[in-house]
Amino acid sequence: MKNLLALIILSAILMTSCSSTSGTVKGTVCYPSEYIPAMNVYLKNKETSKIYSLDIKENQKPFKFTKIPAGNYIAFAYTVQEDSTDAQEKSTITNGGYTHAVPCGLTVECKDHSLLIFKVENGKTTKNIEICDWFGAVMAGKAP
Repeated sequence: MKNLLALIILSAILMTSCSSTSGTVKGTVCYPSEYIPAMNVYLKNKETSKIYSLDIKENQKPFKFTKIPAGNYIAFAYTVQEDSTDAQEKSTITNGGYTHAVPCGLTVECKDHSLLIFKVENGKTTKNIEICDWFGAVMAGKAP
């Protein structure tokens, strides 16, 4: 009887530890240049506003977030160094995002540059998150 009880408890512990309470997000970054600058990639939970970040090295295209809680997210990035100059000759960092224009093909006809919401599910991998819209991604505020 003791062995049976121990087996039941052990089974319950194993099943609890095997059930995943988070997911993975895989994607790529693009950049309108001959190289990809170092940048910070962010995932923001739309319900909680919690932000997860990942450093991307120069010329690194793929990225992978692990242990991201289930929910609805947006993805965006900011360059680490100032690499853009505005009309007043002020240098700034550049921002890009995974927007509606990305799956549209980033052509002139793609007018919606708002960030695309995607879902992260427990135990699953969300793929093909492409942070490639650097020409008008509608960002909410400054870099986190």
